[in-house]
Amino acid sequence: MKYVLAFLLVVLTSVSSANVQPVMAESNLAKDIILFEANTYRVSTEFNVHGMQKDKESAKTLFNVLARGDELSLLFDEQSAELAPSWNEYRSFVWKKHKQTGGEIDNYVFNDMRILHSKLLNIIVNVKKQINTELLPAKDLNKVNGILLIEQLASEYIEISANTFGVFGFAGNDHAIQIENRSEAFERVIAELKNIYADDAASLRKVKKLALRWKFIKNTLLAYNQRTAPFAVTRTVDYIREQLVEL
Repeated sequence: MKYVLAFLLVVLTSVSSANVQPVMAESNLAKDIILFEANTYRVSTEFNVHGMQKDKESAKTLFNVLARGDELSLLFDEQSAELAPSWNEYRSFVWKKHKQTGGEIDNYVFNDMRILHSKLLNIIVNVKKQINTELLPAKDLNKVNGILLIEQLASEYIEISANTFGVFGFAGNDHAIQIENRSEAFERVIAELKNIYADDAASLRKVKKLALRWKFIKNTLLAYNQRTAPFAVTRTVDYIREQLVEL
């Protein structure tokens, strides 16, 4: 009898694990696709930062962001056969163009980047629908959406700054709406995170710290048409990103 009960316990545990693992895997994919989307925006940020700085450190940062995208792009073969090739087209174009110097620089390279990025984002939208990202637990959803929003804001702002510096491309009027709307959305995420971690003192401190940094950066972002401070913005975004990842 003792051995029968032990056998049944093993069977039930195996069945339970088999049921839980697909759910956990889908949950991880739901987070990963949003993080991948955020990473595609960071590519634009780091590309433009390198365009302004032209140094080894910014080139290395861009390389690392592209490498992270390479890893994430391979996770969604079941959902889309188009995602990985589209990402490869986008990242290859970025890496090729970042090496341009002097008379080789294409001042309108960002127009081509936008087209490739837009194509990739459309594929990502379809993958997100398949994985049901909106069903993520509130904690996870707000965390990854916060990362996505801060990367979108940084990308848009740095593109405007690069244009001001005379580096790449041009920034259209749609950026005014995007920066303002996404700033409001990011503040809502911070408010949600404060509620979620209200009973977790350590995590709440991290949320409050990133909220202070956000307060510092918000006015700079919204003043994009008056002045630019790209390097202050990227340093602050780096901090906010790290705090969100650690939550």
